[in-house]
Formats: sequence, structure tokens, C-alpha cells
Amino acid sequence: MITASTDELHAYLADLIETVERYGATVLPPNDAYEVYLGRDGTDLVVDLATRLPTGPRSRPVDLVLRERWRPIETGRMALAEYGYELRDHQLDYRRALHRHDVEHFVRSFDVAVHEHCEATMGHETCAHYAGEPVAGAIDGFFRLYREWLAGARPDCSALRCLG
Repeated sequence: MITASTDELHAYLADLIETVERYGATVLPPNDAYEVYLGRDGTDLVVDLATRLPTGPRSRPVDLVLRERWRPIETGRMALAEYGYELRDHQLDYRRALHRHDVEHFVRSFDVAVHEHCEATMGHETCAHYAGEPVAGAIDGFFRLYREWLAGARPDCSALRCLG
């Protein structure tokens, strides 16, 4: 379980922004805001960071979105409860995503807490959910998807284990 204090989460968000910018991504504030911030949803803290990866001037965009939900577990501590890291390459027309949400449903239905999405052609899924490996936070999620994008090819979804 990944845990952090609120101050540590602010530093984590700053490190995340610095990392994605170092790799040429443009950070886009959520919901047309003027700046990126650590959001609040009830008692949860939310990271919602949209980025656009560097492409040529006439290329279609490549979006990499990093979302996390942190829940209080004890006074002054939060735990990473859900995440969704998603790459949409509009130039090559594919989607890859790493998710942890609706954990009880996924454990009950598939005996896994995390899953992935893979659409070698965006909007055409061969399998609704693939087995996934846990991700160690947004920076790890960013690098996994960034490396996939750097390969410059559509993903081979057949190499993944379909959950159904």
C-alpha cells in the first residue's frame, strides 16, 4: 500500500509535473483551470493531470492522462486507493491504460485488483479488461506508457491475458 501525508502528496505532484515536463510533455491543467492543483473530493485527495506528448507540427495529438484518488487511512495519512493512467495516441489510433478502480468488483469477478485496457485500434476492443501488474504511482505509470509510445507502433494486445 502506498501512503503519504498531504505535504508529501504536494511534493509528489510537483515531482510528477517536473518529470513529465523533463520528457517533453506539456502539462494541461484539469477542467480548464489556470494551474495544476491537488483536488479534493469529500475527504479524498485527487490528482488529475493531463499531458500532451511531443509530436510533429502536423501530427495528431498524443495524450497521456494520470489520475489518482487518495483516501484517508489515519490522521494525517492518505493511501493510494484508485488510479487510471491512460495513453491515447491519435496519430497511430490506439489506446493503452493501466487501472485500479472498483477493486471489490474486480477481485470478486476476476480475482485481480488491477487491470489494463488495450485497443490496437482506438474504439475497437478485443477484450474489455486484461490482467495487469500493479503500478507504483503516477511516475511509474507515466514511464510505462511513455516507453510504449516511444516504440512508435501500435501495441500487441494479443500478448496480454484477457480477463473477459
